[in-house]
Amino acid sequence: MALVVILLAAFMDLLAVTILNVILPFIQTDLLASPAQLEWMLSGYTLALALGLITGARLGDMLGHKRIFIAGVAGFAAASALCALSANSDMLVVGRVLQGLFAAAMLPQVLSQIQVMYAPRERGGAMAAFSALSGLAAALGPILGPLLLTWDLLSLGWRLVFWINVVIGAVVVVACLELLSESRSSRPPHLDVLGVVVSTAGLLLVLYPLITAADRSRWPAWAYLSMVAGGTMLIGFVAHQRRVAARGEEPLLQVFLFQFRSIQGGLLVQLVFFVPVMGFFLIVMQFLQVGLRMSPMMAGLTILPWSVAAPVLAGISAAVLLPMIGRAAVQIGLVLLATGFAILAVAAADAMPSTGWPSLIVGMLVGGAGMGMVVAPLAQLTLTDVPVEHAGSGSALFNTVTQLAASLGVAVIGTIFFTRVRGTNATPNALAAGFGHALATSLWICIGLLALALIASLLLPRMAVQTRS
Repeated sequence: MALVVILLAAFMDLLAVTILNVILPFIQTDLLASPAQLEWMLSGYTLALALGLITGARLGDMLGHKRIFIAGVAGFAAASALCALSANSDMLVVGRVLQGLFAAAMLPQVLSQIQVMYAPRERGGAMAAFSALSGLAAALGPILGPLLLTWDLLSLGWRLVFWINVVIGAVVVVACLELLSESRSSRPPHLDVLGVVVSTAGLLLVLYPLITAADRSRWPAWAYLSMVAGGTMLIGFVAHQRRVAARGEEPLLQVFLFQFRSIQGGLLVQLVFFVPVMGFFLIVMQFLQVGLRMSPMMAGLTILPWSVAAPVLAGISAAVLLPMIGRAAVQIGLVLLATGFAILAVAAADAMPSTGWPSLIVGMLVGGAGMGMVVAPLAQLTLTDVPVEHAGSGSALFNTVTQLAASLGVAVIGTIFFTRVRGTNATPNALAAGFGHALATSLWICIGLLALALIASLLLPRMAVQTRS
């Protein structure tokens, strides 16, 4: 029962991402959100999650995994209530950022609790259930979101999505107080507060102008200065991490991991691969619901083939293809994903109000299959050269880069798309054509990024065999 409770909390976090893409156009209409505010609703969450994951894990080791887990779940529920009560877009953005921060406190403790509750030989089933959650959330999100909008309980509309998190969070907190036992590290690590501050400031200075560009026809001078300042701070952050490690303390960023070739190649591929993928999820729902004026349910059904194909092919690729052909599984997946984007780009370029899911389903299936073939093998290949005793640090670094890439993808691809649709007439034909051309342009750029990921994949190990020592 304890496993069900902690997995329910993790599932709540995963759904917070997959559902929001579907309901975002309704939020845009209700709160009169600008394109930049829409991007902040997505990237604010992933950025906060990325910046807080390592700190959340350290706090669990220092103060107790149960205590931090409950605090994370309670905070996530409270932030969800703030989102549900949002009177304007800025309030919702703040709520989403807080959700990301509390999710960063909650998620690392899930794996810690599994380690506490199960002996090493018994953890396989629990870890498999945890891994299956992402696929289930991906499949349910596009359908559950429209169902909740259609149900419209108490006329809450899109706010019902967030109120459900409040209820789930309350149940999880009460259950955890009774079912979970406390645990903490026997040697609590040092928390690098300066590193947290510098990395957060640097990333915000880089991302802020990228996202706000969605509301502007041209970049002001301060945007360039902000990005230069942010880049400088991030360079300073890396130098600071080296000094912390040299003093024998625990840095936020395990710089020594970058000596491993598989880490270098894997993180580069993940960064360039995940940027177009996460950007796609934002812009395709705008195209379907605003450009083609599909209902939420029809839009959800249109992307369902992607959501189903991705987890199915992820399992096949990791269990069957990776042991047989190694990194070629990732390379084939990247080619399939680019092919799916190309099919969708061609269909979108000729979009009309009558364009429906039959013309898009092939691209969705191929793209989803390609994404699935990349995600699971890439994580294993990235950790191939990392010694087993440092696998936890390598996984944390990989997950952090994943969330940063998600934030960057929403910022860059979203800004390209919204810049293209600015000024589109509101007639059905003009909306379909304008949003279709914007989607097509964005997808061709995504294909270019995937080509770079394919080149970078040559840095990956040919096969995934983890170093023992």
